[in-house]
Amino acid sequence: MTAEIRPLSLADAPQVQSNCFPELPLDEVEERVKEDLALQEKGEGLTLVAVEDGRIGVHAKMLKHEQVGWIFDVASHPDFRGRGILQRLMEDLARRAERMGITRLAIHVRADNLRARRAYEKACFRRVGQDGMRGDQLRYERRLAANRSA
Repeated sequence: MTAEIRPLSLADAPQVQSNCFPELPLDEVEERVKEDLALQEKGEGLTLVAVEDGRIGVHAKMLKHEQVGWIFDVASHPDFRGRGILQRLMEDLARRAERMGITRLAIHVRADNLRARRAYEKACFRRVGQDGMRGDQLRYERRLAANRSA
């Protein structure tokens, strides 16, 4: 079966907590979901999830800052890894971001997280720099169609 990629909903909080952020208490995840939905409503952000057989297994949040979509809180249940689901989610996120006027997506990845780095590279992200705000953070970016010639 193929995972469905869709926007986050309030009812998703329990599964997002148990499958993507099990280290966080449910009430904290519920608050985050409410905040994410408020940002989504204002057009300032978007959170997508991947659902397969009724289970949420991948979560990714994007916040709009001018024409850049910063990606945060990417989490994947082990059952959903290595199957191209994150790449499909990032493709969907890129299409939706373009409609929001975003010309590039950006994300920070720990330098030692080789699995995540490879996944983002497969999703057309390219390493553009290194930031030391929280240790060895690499910045990856993906230019969107509206900005491919720049």
